[in-house]
Amino acid sequence: MAQLPSPHRPNLLDQLSPREREILPLVAQGKDNREIGSILFISEKTAKNYVTSIRKKLGLKNRTQIALFALKEGIINLDDTID
Repeated sequence: MAQLPSPHRPNLLDQLSPREREILPLVAQGKDNREIGSILFISEKTAKNYVTSIRKKLGLKNRTQIALFALKEGIINLDDTID
């Protein structure tokens, strides 16, 4: 079961566009840009651009940090990740 979002960073998620909030859990689940593009009917390059934008807006360095952020914020839980 997903946890409630952590209160320590309430405004960070507000900085993301609706599409970025849609992509964030997919990145956290371990999907690559090609898979995200296929799921959302966007190009791999567009998916990559969204991931970069998410990373920059949240002040994160890589996809691993995006996944950890999503776990900490209750956006995904461990059951949502790759088997």
